Amino acid sequence: MASVLCLFAACGVARARATISAADLQLMQRITFGPTTQTLQSFAQEGRSKWVEGQLHYVGDRCLPADVQARIDHLDIEHQNPIQIWQERQAALKAARADGSMEAAKAARRQYDRQSLSQAFERRTLRALYCSNQLQEKLVWFWYNHFNVYGHKGITAIFIPDYEEQAIRPHVLGKFQDLLMATLMHPAMLQYLDNARNAKGKPNENYAREIMELHTMGADSGYTQGDVQELARILSGAGVHVNDKPIRAAARFAPYFVEKGAFLFNPARHDSGDKVFLGRPFKGSPGFGEIERAVAILAHQPATAHAISKELATYFLADDPPKAVVDQMAQTYMRTDGEIAAVLRTLFDAKLFNANVRPKFKDPAQYIYSSIRLLYGDRPVQNIPLVRRWILSLSEDPYNYLTPEGYGMKRSDWASADQMTKRLNIATQLAAANRLFGTSGEALDHANLLALKASYTAPSLTPMLAQTHGETQKAALIISSPRFMEY
Repeated sequence: MASVLCLFAACGVARARATISAADLQLMQRITFGPTTQTLQSFAQEGRSKWVEGQLHYVGDRCLPADVQARIDHLDIEHQNPIQIWQERQAALKAARADGSMEAAKAARRQYDRQSLSQAFERRTLRALYCSNQLQEKLVWFWYNHFNVYGHKGITAIFIPDYEEQAIRPHVLGKFQDLLMATLMHPAMLQYLDNARNAKGKPNENYAREIMELHTMGADSGYTQGDVQELARILSGAGVHVNDKPIRAAARFAPYFVEKGAFLFNPARHDSGDKVFLGRPFKGSPGFGEIERAVAILAHQPATAHAISKELATYFLADDPPKAVVDQMAQTYMRTDGEIAAVLRTLFDAKLFNANVRPKFKDPAQYIYSSIRLLYGDRPVQNIPLVRRWILSLSEDPYNYLTPEGYGMKRSDWASADQMTKRLNIATQLAAANRLFGTSGEALDHANLLALKASYTAPSLTPMLAQTHGETQKAALIISSPRFMEY
């Protein structure tokens, strides 16, 4: 990478000019889904520290252009209650079966599920491409992947838009304990990892195991099978209620019910006996407080601080982040009560980050999104289903990873011959703007391509570009180059 990047970007009437170092450009590439001229101008005007600090604050949809916000507002998932959608879906299936048509029932199920997941992807993609606070959108991807829910099990397809919007997104830069509790209480997670079936006398340990192995402490942190069994007992009774039938339970349980949307803690299904979890005694209780206490214990474990810090460092810094960096992040986690923004502030410290950052290979979502942002800047894409088909063809279909560990984040997960061949084919399609925008003629953002030249230019690419005719062909060559595959 060149030592400096000279930016000459047209911004309305004024023409901005700034000099940004290679280290600063690399930081922007990690924090964003690919910088644009707008990103570079903001960085140059604010300086590194202020720009990073701004990215560390959750702003919701206030970061979006008005036309993009209007498109999101128009989506059905913005207005529909998932419980009502689920009940409508089930009624449609029941009616089809009553008519003796299993094919009609399958078609109805596919229609409801497909619309829910496709709109969730559209909303996520519009935000990822056009939100100026890019870090929060990258963290939506990161935390959804960390708390992965497969989108084709029971109620999950209908509830995933709400899961991403309510359990994940508002907490991506907040306290880890709040994020953990929000995912635990969401019907999508409870259905996916079977805790909805976990009841007194009929324990299901699946979620208890995964919440320790994948969501918090890590597989090698020292917990035992006994801890899994005790946590399953603690989590018993936390489930889902998505129908209109009243819940019947003895009067003595009435004070202990907890309902939030489709989440239901049913004390009649909870194992209220005494327990010992991670060496701590739990006096038997029929209340939800046992779960709250267990979540607090898990969120405050040093092993959790280390596991979360290492995963963040792997995503943003290097495939094999130095132990000293992870340890420093974990110390910040413990000192700030698990504040995610504080942990990332430690990671993005200029001295620490610049000394330890290593090249990473773009996962498919990062590759597709960064290509669109490079080639077309802030021009809103119209054909979002095409974007999803590209990511699907590269084997990173959102909401479709079957097992709870989520997609890999390292070069070894994506840098295969098959992946490269597919990317080369998609690059030509990406550079053909008519498919994305539904218009003929060239739509490339040349100011963006010029401003970000240092992010993709390598000595071997320069003569190839000189010999290539046509701007579309040159654009395809740029985004299919090995240099652009890394960031």
